[in-house]
Formats: sequence, structure tokens, C-alpha cells
Amino acid sequence: MTKEEFANAKSLWKFGYAEECFKRVANTCAWILESGIPENHVVYYPLIVAIYAIYGKPFKKTNIVGAIHRDIVPAELRPLHDVMIEHRDQVYMHTQPGSKSEVRIRVSYIDGGREGRLFSTEFYARTPKLPLIIELCQAVQMAVEQRRVELQNRYFPPHMPKEAGEYPLNIFDADGPLFLPKQPPLFP
Repeated sequence: MTKEEFANAKSLWKFGYAEECFKRVANTCAWILESGIPENHVVYYPLIVAIYAIYGKPFKKTNIVGAIHRDIVPAELRPLHDVMIEHRDQVYMHTQPGSKSEVRIRVSYIDGGREGRLFSTEFYARTPKLPLIIELCQAVQMAVEQRRVELQNRYFPPHMPKEAGEYPLNIFDADGPLFLPKQPPLFP
């Protein structure tokens, strides 16, 4: 591969991965809305964590392919994007004690006695603006898809293997081919 082809292979990987992340986040948000699960449901908090974690993955630097740049997010949706990344980093993925993750005591008076219960603010995630998150994911997904399709049109079919099957994109060896040897199907 040339240097340009190797860089484009990494971009194809990055855009393909990002596109899948944004689809999954939008689908999870839609499922929460459609199912109407309340904030105290056993799966609510894990789903919210998944939304923030998966959304942020393409924007985080990796040693091999790099990250999707924030500029891909439409300007009008960047404030929401910034909040998503901030919460991902400071609340859901890399928790440090502080204002976004506190342990508090709730004092109550019951039957003339005083009772104290500890709780963590982190686990009381309020319903995020799921329809806006869906809109954000769809907008970013379209931008990523457009770039992926441009690269695919450039390299597919001229560099595609001739035999049917699954071939990993080569993002590790600049001197190797665009596609690695055929692999067994992930989903037969």
C-alpha cells in the first residue's frame, strides 16, 4: 500500500466503526423511548451508561487509527456533543469524586426517629434528552457515512478480494495489502 492508501484504510476503519456506534446509540435511545422504561428500572442506568460510552468511543484517540474529529459534528449540535463527551469522561467512564459524582446522605425523620441513607448521585441519572441524542447520532452518522462511502468508492472494487468471504481491513502493516487474508465469518 502507498502511504495514502494506508491512511485511507485507517480512515475507512474509523468511519465504519463510528457509523456502527452511532446507529447503536440511536437505536438504544429509541428503544428506551418506545418501551417507556422509568428511571428506576433495573436496566435504565446501564443503558444510559452504554449510550454515553458508545457515543464517545469514535471521538477518543486510539493508538492505531486515531479519533473522529469533533468538527464532524454539525455546529448546532456541538453543545450536546460536548456534554455527552464530558459526561462520558467525568461521570460514566472515569469517575473521580467531585461535584459530578458525589456520595450523599439523605436524612429523613420516620416515626419520630432519624434515619440516614447513603446514595451516589451518579446512579441517579435523569432522563437525557433522548430525541436530541438520536438527532445528534443521525447527523454524525450521515457525515461519517458520506466520508466512508467516498473512500469505499475509491477502493472498492479495484482492491477488493475476488473470492467471496470476510477480509479484515489492514490497519497494521503499511507494507501489506489493503485487505488481510480471508477469515471465517463472524455471523454464519
